[in-house]
Amino acid sequence: MMSAQKTKDRILIVARDEELRIGLSEVLETASGYIVNVADNFEEALSEILLAPFDLIITEAELPDLSGMDLLAVVGGLRPGAKVIVIDDDLSAKSAVAVFRLGAVDYLYKPLNMTFVMMQIERQLEKKKQAAASKRTEQPPPPPPVPRDRAKRLDPRTRPAVLMLRREHFTLINKELNLLLNHVKASFVGLVDTDGNMIGAAGTLEDYDLKLLTHALSIDHTAQRSLANILEENKFHSTYFEGDQSGVYIIEFGKPYTVSLAVICDADVKPGMVWLYSKRTAAIIDDILRSIPQPRPLPSLQD
Repeated sequence: MMSAQKTKDRILIVARDEELRIGLSEVLETASGYIVNVADNFEEALSEILLAPFDLIITEAELPDLSGMDLLAVVGGLRPGAKVIVIDDDLSAKSAVAVFRLGAVDYLYKPLNMTFVMMQIERQLEKKKQAAASKRTEQPPPPPPVPRDRAKRLDPRTRPAVLMLRREHFTLINKELNLLLNHVKASFVGLVDTDGNMIGAAGTLEDYDLKLLTHALSIDHTAQRSLANILEENKFHSTYFEGDQSGVYIIEFGKPYTVSLAVICDADVKPGMVWLYSKRTAAIIDDILRSIPQPRPLPSLQD
């Protein structure tokens, strides 16, 4: 019975280290009976995540194109039910803090003890099952997903930006975010799509809970919306929040792939300079989004 249950667990291994990728997948498939998919870079992993849900994702911190941190940020929006374990080349307290803030359930480092790795994998999958069983007994079943949301993701004309970008787009966007970070001496710069998926980020990632931050950037702000209605505006595309210690600048732009550019600076940074460089960065990223070939509409089904 236990073996039959394990075959239902799906695991994705994302690793540039071929020995790790092959060795871990063989152990998980042959010895433990899990369903295993593999990828050796961010782009392949993103494709796998879009094609099927996974119970557990194991990713290296460093990948050939982007990083395991980038993948972890995207997973939170696309597959919130998936647990993520990050494997680093060596122990880094700074990286450990960052991956846990992004929602990882475990942080391992090389050289790996495969017995310990398997114990952690089984532990996380068991905790996931227990949490699911507890929800079934304590709460009524969740409502079925809204068909419109599914249709939005399937229709290439309305899919969120993160699903339309390719590796070269992610690379260009992250380059611009890092340039902006240095120009305005920000502590954090991030780009989020309308579904709350983190497309790219730069700065002191370990200082922020990025899952909460992306959620805050993707929700409608009631005061903004009310003020826009009073002034007969469709919406405000730029927002500034000033605190005692920090200033937060948010610029929404892009069509058809709408995104929000967020910049967090110390309160003593001159707002004018931040807006100037942020607007320039937004214009460059907007050009990158516009360079994506426009998909054809899905054919309508005949009754």
